[in-house]
Parts: sequence; structure tokens; C-alpha cells
Amino acid sequence: MRTRAVAILAASALALTGCTGDAPTDVVDPEGAQEAVVTMVDTSAEALGGDWQVYSGPAVEGCPKDDGGDGAAYAYILMRGPTDAEPEADVATLDELWSARGITTETYQSGGTPPHLGIRGAGGPTTSIDLLADPRGYSISAVSECADGDASEMQGDGE
Repeated sequence: MRTRAVAILAASALALTGCTGDAPTDVVDPEGAQEAVVTMVDTSAEALGGDWQVYSGPAVEGCPKDDGGDGAAYAYILMRGPTDAEPEADVATLDELWSARGITTETYQSGGTPPHLGIRGAGGPTTSIDLLADPRGYSISAVSECADGDASEMQGDGE
């Protein structure tokens, strides 16, 4: 049940910080977008340590391109079960890592009781990235830049 609650919070964070169409105007190919988001999330998980599992993705979803057309982005979520880690230290670790990668960060607290720490970011190799640091379970979720491609067609091809 706890894992489900963390999963719901992770999905909510991903929805709130999802593909916004604010991606750079450079042409981004789908393979590069997928690789960038997976690398950034996996690197973040490695920096925190522990046993992380793929919760979702990398899954393709539609997104609006700056030119008004439709594109494709990849969403990716990793989760880690209950931990005795220190959320404040983990948030600080990812703040440093993400800032070094060109990601603008903002720390936050969830609205729950007790509130849980988190950090979200935008820019760099992702459109958005988020850590929810709850002792009952952590999640890292991210969305890639909006790439050229037809998300519906890509989903039909098994992506």
C-alpha cells in the first residue's frame, strides 16, 4: 500500500511537471531524447544508492513542439522501497548533480502529513525531473525534451 501511495505521488509529480513544450528549438531525435532521460534518471538513482526498480517507461507520450506541431517525449519513473536514508541529504545530492547538468532546481515539501521533501527541475537533458523523498519509498520521475516524431504511431509500434 505504501508503494502504491508513493507511485501515485510520483505520477502526480510527473503530470504536474510533464512535457510543457518549453523544449529548446533544436531538432531532437526520439532516440536521443529517450537516451537522455534514461541516463539522467539512472545517474540520479546511482548518486543516491539503493535498490531502484523501474516503475514505468521509458514510455512515449505526445507533446507540443515549439513550432506548433506535435512531437514525442519519453517519461521514465524509478522507485525505491522503504529506506532509512536522509531525505535532506538526498535532496542536496540531487540539487548539486542536477545543477551541474544545467537543470534549474527548486526544492519543495508535499502537502501531506507529515510533509515529504522533494526537488524538481527543468532544463538540461530533460523537460522536467522530480525526486520525491519519502522514507516509505522514493521516486525519481522525468520527461525528456519534446522530440520530432508521432507519439501515437510510436506507441502503436510498441514504444
